[in-house]
Amino acid sequence: MTDRDPVDATRQPPPVLYDLALLQGELPARHRLSLYDCLILGALAGAEGRAVPVVRLTAFLREPATRMSSQLKGLEAAGLIERHRRDRDHRRVEVTLTDAGRAAFADAERTARELLRAHLAP
Repeated sequence: MTDRDPVDATRQPPPVLYDLALLQGELPARHRLSLYDCLILGALAGAEGRAVPVVRLTAFLREPATRMSSQLKGLEAAGLIERHRRDRDHRRVEVTLTDAGRAAFADAERTARELLRAHLAP
């Protein structure tokens, strides 16, 4: 058995997918955020303070609306995002990153970069 693949030493998963699997385990352990949570927070961080319609976030991450809604509820309960209805069209829900969400994403991003740097280094 090797430290690269604890399940099957004869078959190595593709390095990028292996590293994503490491992130999937490490992010919840260190930050209580799933990789999917971090993808959502990252997309919102990329909006640089602007509200993002949930429908655009769902399309960007290519996820079903029901999964996105469930995920956003958890992030909102944790104080990492805020959801609100648009003034003119109350059917349209928008999401913004809170200061706590921005800080949580920055911490998780740092962890991800450190982990990837360590595992992708030659």
